[in-house]
Amino acid sequence: MSNESKSNPIWVGLILIVLGVIFLTDSFHIIRIGHLLTRWWPLILIAVGISKLSGHDRNGGIFLILLGVLFQLSALHIIHWHQIWRLWPVILIIIGIGMLLKRSSNSAGDTTDFTTSSDDRLEINSIFSSTERQISSQQFKGGEINAIFGNIKLDLRSAKVVPEGCHLHTDAIFGSIEIYISPGTSVNFKGSQFLGRVDNMATVSGSGPAITISGDAVFGNIRITN
Repeated sequence: MSNESKSNPIWVGLILIVLGVIFLTDSFHIIRIGHLLTRWWPLILIAVGISKLSGHDRNGGIFLILLGVLFQLSALHIIHWHQIWRLWPVILIIIGIGMLLKRSSNSAGDTTDFTTSSDDRLEINSIFSSTERQISSQQFKGGEINAIFGNIKLDLRSAKVVPEGCHLHTDAIFGSIEIYISPGTSVNFKGSQFLGRVDNMATVSGSGPAITISGDAVFGNIRITN
């Protein structure tokens, strides 16, 4: 059974628990459901968008999240609709920037930038693009990777971490990061998530040097596996 199919009962269970708590508090007149739904219903759009980000519909996920954020800000009276419609040209600007960045990164006709590197320290920034990097360094010392409206796949299975261990900082903002670690490397993750998702599924079969991965998932997801 795939990890995706295993996670479905978890989502269903969490939704049932939340609904049960909401209706229970309404029965005892602790919280008014009507008032709650009126103010917080856009969170449903955001949740659906996040689930799409963890799948293959990244563009649809980003659209739903942005739409949900706008509705939520309006429901909380932080912004008003007449202010939102005045900002519609920003959508054209974002689309234009995305097209330019994607064109510059894909001038060879490939939608993904794939490279193999033996550098001991790395720095990857994927903005409105996809990047795949395979590291073969035998003295890997860590680095920093950032995915902003983009995707990064980092393969460290051929790399050897320095004996004292190393630190890798990651940030996924409306994007996704996948890191592949060799089974002989210990992994320590220190980070946070805001309307995002972090999965550390790496299994360790040895007592090799440790790699400490830190970072934040903001409307994005970070996945560590073998």
